[in-house]
Amino acid sequence: MRRHLAWILPLALIPIAYIALRLVFTAYGENDADSGASMDLGYALLLLAALGVWLVGTIYLTIKAITNGYRVFRSFRRGKGHYTRTEQAQRDLQLHYEDSWNKAQALTGQLSRGHLPPAMQVWGVVLEPGENLHLQITADYARFYGSPGTYVHTSGFFWGQPAFVLAGVGVTALANNSRRRAAEAASRQHWRDARRTAMFLTDRRILCQVDGRWLSFHYSHVAACYPEPENNSVVLEFHQGDPLLIGGPEAPLAAAYIVWALYGANGLTSHPALGSLRG
Repeated sequence: MRRHLAWILPLALIPIAYIALRLVFTAYGENDADSGASMDLGYALLLLAALGVWLVGTIYLTIKAITNGYRVFRSFRRGKGHYTRTEQAQRDLQLHYEDSWNKAQALTGQLSRGHLPPAMQVWGVVLEPGENLHLQITADYARFYGSPGTYVHTSGFFWGQPAFVLAGVGVTALANNSRRRAAEAASRQHWRDARRTAMFLTDRRILCQVDGRWLSFHYSHVAACYPEPENNSVVLEFHQGDPLLIGGPEAPLAAAYIVWALYGANGLTSHPALGSLRG
């Protein structure tokens, strides 16, 4: 019942405010009748102000009652398992995160005990001889780099009236300045090429398809690994090549497997970033 007070009280205050307004007008009307004099300007302004307050208050209370009532209704519908499309999408995403986290914890325990997941059969992607595929996920892919940041500087020769020459020089300078700023922004390093893609994690490398090409990231080429399962991300740096980001709901699975592939079972039991997956 308490949750219904959020819309019942504003709704109940509307007739109460109306009754109070009527009493004010009635009281002033009776005073004027008893005195036999017409209402002076002060009283008129006071009544007009009371009418304005009542009107604004009624509109506010009506909006408040409708808004809170709709929230209570939506809460009731959610309790019955009825969701809007947005709510259903958010709920599905949350369940995906929770399911992936539970699977990542189970995988961490399994690998730390020396039990590998069964090798998976994959068609289309050709593995190396003796290579075993243990994990297939859908994840966010991105690379960290900056572009060369070059631009073409243009200049022009203008002939004619001084105003025309100044205008031409000014426009050319503005265009060059704009291109230079765009080139400087492009040259700054940040995460680029972000997309969601299928990733295959084998006992030798990470395979993913980007722009119609299959890219391989061998564990033997990894120079540094930064797993953050609680932030749903893994960052890998290489001896050669741009850093790789793996993110998304299934990134904790990748974090557990990659740490095992790089450090072995000891990495899963002692890596400080995987404490939450060991819990």
